[in-house]
Amino acid sequence: MEIYYNDNFFSLDIVWGVVEMKLTPRLLAVADKVPPGSRVADIGTDHAYIPVYLLMNHISSGVIATDSRPGPLQAAAETLELFRLQQLAELRLGEGLTVLRKEDDIDVIIIAGLGGDTICSILADGLEFLQKGILLILQPMTCVGKVRTWLAEKGFAITEEDIALEESNFYEVVVARWTGETALAQEKYLSLGPVLVARKHPLLKPMLEQRLEHKEAALAGAEYSNSPAAQERIAELKAEILAMREVLQCL
Repeated sequence: MEIYYNDNFFSLDIVWGVVEMKLTPRLLAVADKVPPGSRVADIGTDHAYIPVYLLMNHISSGVIATDSRPGPLQAAAETLELFRLQQLAELRLGEGLTVLRKEDDIDVIIIAGLGGDTICSILADGLEFLQKGILLILQPMTCVGKVRTWLAEKGFAITEEDIALEESNFYEVVVARWTGETALAQEKYLSLGPVLVARKHPLLKPMLEQRLEHKEAALAGAEYSNSPAAQERIAELKAEILAMREVLQCL
């Protein structure tokens, strides 16, 4: 028997009775950062694709999947039921990290697919909880540099970074843990990904080339205005473009 099921986020293959869930590159890059045996909280789980993958592949010993809206949480429940994993994952409705408790013994918190500003807000509201050594695996859809800066300012060390390419779009994954030491001044390329730059990630060059083109187009548009806000934005864009060009010269 062979059955194949696909949607925008995962494919389900059942070949001769063996069930396999294959995540898209973006979600797989997140799931691959989870240490084996970890108890995981997936914040904003949506359809619970990552929790299902972690449980099916015996990467996580238990998952708490949360969402702030009843609709996505119901979708998560249906996905878990489809894979008969509802006994291994707990669903919780609520905002950010407020649904987590000390007795949950969480090792890893995943926040993927949300905007960078939202992720920073969630982390800020749960900062005391995060200072217990929990590993953060973050995949911001926007403002990745802002997330890195927030982490550095609040005493988190960025331990790992990755890039996933999915349908011509680049997605960055940032892994961090609280140490209490701020490293903002030491990280020259914090907004671009210090670990990505240091390791010369193979997707860093094409990603920066794509973003450099967008930044240069934005700069050209901003230069038509003489307003104070436009001048401030022009200065920011020029600094970002300079940093990208410096890194590209080294790749």
